[in-house]
Amino acid sequence: MSELTFCKQFLTALDSRPIKLSSDYIADPRTYSAQPAYVLPKLPHPPHPLRPEPKLSQTTADASQSTSTGISITLKPMKPSSLTSTLSSINPSNTSIYDLKQSYSKESGVNTSKIKILWKKKPTSDSKTVAEVIGADAGDAVEFSVMLMGGATATAVASPPAVAPTEDEKGLRGPAAQGPSGKDVVAKEEFWEDLKGFVVQRVRDEKEGERLVGVFRRAWEKDR
Repeated sequence: MSELTFCKQFLTALDSRPIKLSSDYIADPRTYSAQPAYVLPKLPHPPHPLRPEPKLSQTTADASQSTSTGISITLKPMKPSSLTSTLSSINPSNTSIYDLKQSYSKESGVNTSKIKILWKKKPTSDSKTVAEVIGADAGDAVEFSVMLMGGATATAVASPPAVAPTEDEKGLRGPAAQGPSGKDVVAKEEFWEDLKGFVVQRVRDEKEGERLVGVFRRAWEKDR
């Protein structure tokens, strides 16, 4: 049957039907002509070419290399007379600004509450990571500025000379004297500063961290 003959027969069949079907029209499927199901042809193997791997740009490659091998961070105080600290092999994605403050505090002897870390002369938030602050184009060696608050001075803590342990330190004369514990530790300001740094690093929100520490401290002072 040619296409023209088929079209004429199809149009003739349509002429015998109403232009519009009623809302209760039901077609009897038994009147349909039997036709084999149409099956789509199988695609060749593999069905489609594999997508090529995207090429990393030089900036992305440098950032990936810096993350895997670590970067060098210099903590340079704004006062030339203060201590300059250099940290090597630092993973910027896993190191927070508060971690930098703690590291500088251990080397200089200055309390973390008196230390401000600046990036390009702008204060940074303790809850942010180094990678979030410096971005991907900073390179493998960066420098942060350190501002000391409240007249604090950074002095390097000298290591004590190595001496032979005494009998008390060896435990030959009974247990050594222990430092403050319990409420005596909690009553110190250093405890609340350390707790604040831990909470801020966890919640990643400096204002919310300060609020939570304030709630903890008021509850403790009320029930001490």
